[in-house]
Amino acid sequence: MKANIATLKRVLKKCAKAHNCDFEDYSDEGQLLVCSETPATICDVHLILDGFYGNHKAAEHNGWGSVAVWLDESMDSGRTLTKFDMKTVRMALPYGTKLN
Repeated sequence: MKANIATLKRVLKKCAKAHNCDFEDYSDEGQLLVCSETPATICDVHLILDGFYGNHKAAEHNGWGSVAVWLDESMDSGRTLTKFDMKTVRMALPYGTKLN
């Protein structure tokens, strides 16, 4: 599986579904939203980003009811989608979730 924005969107959609919340795609504006700020949702989004970026600096939760994932690299230098750790990403999703 490739580490790209399309794959990131697909995984975040599955995460949102698992947490019974909405996923909003504002990639044309540089962000993706998982519309929940429960501790479990925040942890799973961070884990997914760790699997894609090697860190979770792209995530922001500020009390507006969602976790924003910033796609604009100028927001945080050094983030690239070159790293992909399938094991880490799978830990953030329900057991048996198909990613393909």
